[in-house]
Amino acid sequence: MSLFKFPRTLYFQRDIIDSLQDILLKEGIRKVLVITDRNILNNNGKRIETALGTIEREYFTEVLPEPSIKQIQAAFLKLKGREYDAVIAIGGGSVIDFSKAMALIVSNPQADIGSISPFESLDLKTKLVAIPTTSGTGSDVSFGVVLSDDDGKLAMGNYELVPEIDILDPSLTPVDRNIIVPTGIDALVHSFEAIASNTSNVMTDALAERAIETILFNLDGAIRNEEQAKDLMHIAATMAGLAFSNSGTASAHALGHSFGATFHVTHGTSVGLFLIPSIVFNSQDPETMKKYLRICKLFGVDDMDSLIRKIEEFFRKVGQPYRVRELGIEEPAYMSKLEQLVALSMRDSELAFNPVLAGEEDLKKIFVNNY
Repeated sequence: MSLFKFPRTLYFQRDIIDSLQDILLKEGIRKVLVITDRNILNNNGKRIETALGTIEREYFTEVLPEPSIKQIQAAFLKLKGREYDAVIAIGGGSVIDFSKAMALIVSNPQADIGSISPFESLDLKTKLVAIPTTSGTGSDVSFGVVLSDDDGKLAMGNYELVPEIDILDPSLTPVDRNIIVPTGIDALVHSFEAIASNTSNVMTDALAERAIETILFNLDGAIRNEEQAKDLMHIAATMAGLAFSNSGTASAHALGHSFGATFHVTHGTSVGLFLIPSIVFNSQDPETMKKYLRICKLFGVDDMDSLIRKIEEFFRKVGQPYRVRELGIEEPAYMSKLEQLVALSMRDSELAFNPVLAGEEDLKKIFVNNY
């Protein structure tokens, strides 16, 4: 890409949330809409309240996983006519994506949040501040927003939706391995996809390669809630986000989006399921193959077959499935959805970034073989 977009300010320090009031006042922010979910507020509500200090605030906590356009429209009706200096997202990818859409519709009530495009000015009138509480989605530094509608997931984006301020505090991250694993795998897939993307470049490759290395050696420790490993996973997830947001993702995301929407499987697990077949498919491209061979060195191997085995071993170690059947989905039920899976994948915007042109038969073959 010819354009790079990063947050204007990025903070990274354990417990920096406690300095939130000072950070906001320095940016001229005095009135905020805090968007989070009830679980985060239950666990960290008192700390967040204390950290906000004199900042005038209003909370919206009714954010559900994988937010829908209807949910955002309903939320806007409750807040219509109110103005804020900033929308602050405190949460995982769903909360941050919800907040991006809310910042848009609060700024422009007539905006169509189901048709966000990178080619149109959004004219945001409120700042976006991200405080990610999971280590994986990369939404805190990305221009993307993933929402759902009646037909599945909509992967959209606009550079104005990159948060202006990103506050990385690993002390806010969960201790539950059922959250740590899929979000960590999500970051790993972001990194591999950023490298493969047909708009990748040396800058995004550098971020992605180092993110892969960091995740490879720290996800297991993060699962055991080792403090240093969790700190490193938190920054690695953001590095991966910076990489893919400035290069694009690819087929693993197109396939994973359609699979997750169809079978209601969490995003990180879904894209992780299709990482290996996407690597195999995209290794047909000579330039992508060269990059994969560089990644081999991070895994301590010399060829692609060995790399695939190493990724499988890593998945087994951390508890990430790499075959659909491992999720307990019956084969007839899965195969009956093949046409729908392929159709949803073909309409996914991430497929445009794939280094190898993928048609319907290519995607169908991947879906079948990966059961």
